[in-house]
Amino acid sequence: MSEDYLDNNQENLENKKRPVLLTVLCILSFIIIGIGLMGVLFSLLGGQPSDEEITATYNASLDVASGMRDRQIVWMAELIEQSADIAVYQQRRFWSTLLMNFVTFGTGFMGVLFMLKGKKLGFHLYIIYNLISVGGAYILLPSHMIPMSSVIMNLIFSGLFVFLYSRNLKWMTK
Repeated sequence: MSEDYLDNNQENLENKKRPVLLTVLCILSFIIIGIGLMGVLFSLLGGQPSDEEITATYNASLDVASGMRDRQIVWMAELIEQSADIAVYQQRRFWSTLLMNFVTFGTGFMGVLFMLKGKKLGFHLYIIYNLISVGGAYILLPSHMIPMSSVIMNLIFSGLFVFLYSRNLKWMTK
């Protein structure tokens, strides 16, 4: 009788252990989200850039793009120019961009933290985080400025992580 109790108790303990895949995914997500939150923090500490700083950064980016064109790396020059235009647009809307990034990364952080603790709510928050990270650009930027390649890459990685996290839903509770 005591052996059956020990066997059942051992099975319950094994079922309660966090899956290794979930731990690895959470660590990777914390690194990605942590970098984003650090960017938000540094932007907040640095404050809104002045018009002179925005212009200087933009001109420096155009100089780099010009150097790429001189080396016949046209696709890279176009990417740098497009990124510079987006940066200027976002810097001129500093507070709304900062708020959107904080909400996005904050939602992701809470989602991963809850999943790490075994709560299914975290999975749902993580899906919301991914939707905001893909769709948030369309809230902040005119659609013609958003590179479709970045949207596609974001969708691929988001979909992959959501799928991998979903493999661990059996372990999570309400």
